[in-house]
Amino acid sequence: MEGMELASGIAVFHWLDLKVLLIFLLGFLLVSHLIQARTPNQLPPGPSSWSPYGNIFTSDRKSTHIKLNQLTKTYGNICTLKIFWTPIIVLSGFQTIQEALIQHSREFAGRPKLYINNLLTKGQGIISAPYGKSWKQQRRFTLTIFRNFGLGKIAFEKKILEEAQYLTETLKAILEGQPVDPHPIITSAVSNVTCSVVLGKRFHYEDKTFTRLIKLFDEALALQSGVWIKVCSALPFICHLPGPHQRIFENQTTIEGIFQDFIKQHRETLNSETIRDYIDAYLLETEKKPEADSFMLDGNLLFNIYDLFLAGTETTTTTLRWGLLYMMAYPDIQEKCQKEVDEVIGRSRAPSMDDRANMPYVNAVIHEIQRFGNIVPFSVAHATTQDTRFMGYTIKKDTLVLLNLYSALTEEGQWKHPHQFNPENFLNDSGEFFKPDAFIPFSMGLRACLGEKLAKMELFLFFTSLLQHLEFHWPEKTSSPNLEGLYNIVLAPHPYKMHVRCRKAPSGGL
Repeated sequence: MEGMELASGIAVFHWLDLKVLLIFLLGFLLVSHLIQARTPNQLPPGPSSWSPYGNIFTSDRKSTHIKLNQLTKTYGNICTLKIFWTPIIVLSGFQTIQEALIQHSREFAGRPKLYINNLLTKGQGIISAPYGKSWKQQRRFTLTIFRNFGLGKIAFEKKILEEAQYLTETLKAILEGQPVDPHPIITSAVSNVTCSVVLGKRFHYEDKTFTRLIKLFDEALALQSGVWIKVCSALPFICHLPGPHQRIFENQTTIEGIFQDFIKQHRETLNSETIRDYIDAYLLETEKKPEADSFMLDGNLLFNIYDLFLAGTETTTTTLRWGLLYMMAYPDIQEKCQKEVDEVIGRSRAPSMDDRANMPYVNAVIHEIQRFGNIVPFSVAHATTQDTRFMGYTIKKDTLVLLNLYSALTEEGQWKHPHQFNPENFLNDSGEFFKPDAFIPFSMGLRACLGEKLAKMELFLFFTSLLQHLEFHWPEKTSSPNLEGLYNIVLAPHPYKMHVRCRKAPSGGL
């Protein structure tokens, strides 16, 4: 009987085909437009929701960041867009973003109260959690545990360098002349750093559970940047209807199940005398006599793991993919990096974070990869925590706010070469490294990226380790690398393959 009812429901949904759905959605837009036309509007200026730029629902994900940045030339550094009838405030320009996140830090520290977000995370974890006691406690505890495990110290260096060696050896093992897609290999290496800290183990790159988890997270990013997440955000009742959008929830449930298995295994082998990883530390904390207002709960543990795995893998992986692509596109820059690596580190020992101060050019190149690669062009969406007076406008509580980090990273007057890939953006006239204030790829303020310190370590140690031993070449002599990004929550390079060669033994005995 239940099977017949389910089949009937699916048949009804198929009857409501794409054309009917589009007509239905356009009807909602029309009604919304008529209502808004009769309602006094005190929002910042912006294009009509009927224009190609006015409604984020219609944006081309290949150039969303560019289109939004163009709006600042017409409407200024604070403007309003729509996702259907929901207003979204877009903040652009370094000074505007800094004023919002530093001078008005608490007012802009919220997260959007979207129905679908509540279904997916129930307000738990760190990334999507609303500003409040639970979020503060999870963030503070996580930072404390990471420091206790040696973040920023030799203990963490060893974990990263161990994985960098596995990555280098894996690439070396590829047959000479055979092009390789670096995406899965780099993802595995970066993920393993997170796994060693959070789950207490590293995985072989071909491990079935590990590869399945990585595939599921890749799918989650695609689903959560696609059209159906926008439909579900604007029309919450859609979440409960059958259809392709249900894959969003199925994917989430599967990932949660895998992490629940790891938590169960940790419970069964927990030993207060030996804290192996983040899960152990969290479980031991929950066993203490809880305070009345404590949020050290199983649900938060689950979504903290989810957030750490997502944030700790995707952004660093994408940055390294951009880095190798830029090295192939600019072989002279690759050569200069390798020259500095040889002079400071040589070939006989592994890199160390202590080397970074003596390697201004490599350091500048890594920062330029982050700036020009523009990995997270809008950061994670913010929301106002109260009615806020900002730049002459009153922004209502719980209004969704997008931070246009791309605008700051390419802003005229902030950079020597804002629209070119050029390490000189981070070098002074004496060739010394310096970091302009507008370099904010990790955002800033109360919601700045929790993993910034770890990401900086990973980028330096992985990048220098790879260039120490390997050369990277574009395999197609008749074409050049495509440096346009593809927006999928993160701005990633189009899939590519590369030639990898072992570097020749240096002259002079380095």
